[in-house]
Amino acid sequence: MSRTIDLTRQSMGWNNPPNTRTTTQIRNIGIHHSATNVGSQTIFENHWRNLRWRVGGYHEIILRNGDVEICYVPTTVVNGVGGHNTNSYHIGVVGNSNFTSEQERALLERIRFNMNRFQIPVERVLGHNEFANTPGFNHRSNTCPGRNMNSLRNDLRLPSVVAPPVEKTTDTHTVSAGETLSAIARRYRTTVAELTRLNSITNPDLIRIGQVLRLPTVMDNTIRVGSRVRVNDNAQSWATGQRIPSWVRGQTYMVQQIRNNNNELLLSNVISWISSSDVTLV
Repeated sequence: MSRTIDLTRQSMGWNNPPNTRTTTQIRNIGIHHSATNVGSQTIFENHWRNLRWRVGGYHEIILRNGDVEICYVPTTVVNGVGGHNTNSYHIGVVGNSNFTSEQERALLERIRFNMNRFQIPVERVLGHNEFANTPGFNHRSNTCPGRNMNSLRNDLRLPSVVAPPVEKTTDTHTVSAGETLSAIARRYRTTVAELTRLNSITNPDLIRIGQVLRLPTVMDNTIRVGSRVRVNDNAQSWATGQRIPSWVRGQTYMVQQIRNNNNELLLSNVISWISSSDVTLV
């Protein structure tokens, strides 16, 4: 999986973009190339400032080694394709039609990730020169994105690696001193209502020590490599102390590695370590 670099609080104009939107307005993913052999958000900003742009041209930039710079949050409208930016999320690839294998893998990963989170069909993954011309912009004559988009869309239609199914188990729980039904429900990732229904409990505030409770068929609450987890909406910082971008919260990822006595998880796509307390098994 590609490594991502969060620049969403560093890129030019990040804190005062001229135009914003909701994510429900995003209907296209625009693919671009830089037509240069080197590049990054920092390098490209010199050119964009000369154009008097207040924000850059891409939401994401895929570097030559396959690393991905996340430049702007999805709600920021960037300058990717004139006349189509309000409804488009833009990904730029550094290169002049000579892309590396690392970049090609990263591009497929990032497109699939964004297709999933914005619910965009593969037919709306468009190269720059596939967008319709607009007043002042002759997009159809552009050489960008420097690749065959039909081939790219065909690659996107191929199945990607799917996480193995999470094991399920049916079990019971014996009530200990001091336990409450709500605490037991949280422990087994279920609800008080479900426990009261399964055990014919009339008063959820009244359970006794030694009482054996039936549990619903629930997902094993052990997070393993290959498990799928959702980043909690209130998660604030990665295990490294860096801020978690808002576009990560609420999204689902596969666990790639586990360390520190199961307290820290490495998530796919974002390739960052997160505390296990900041995710929920799905």
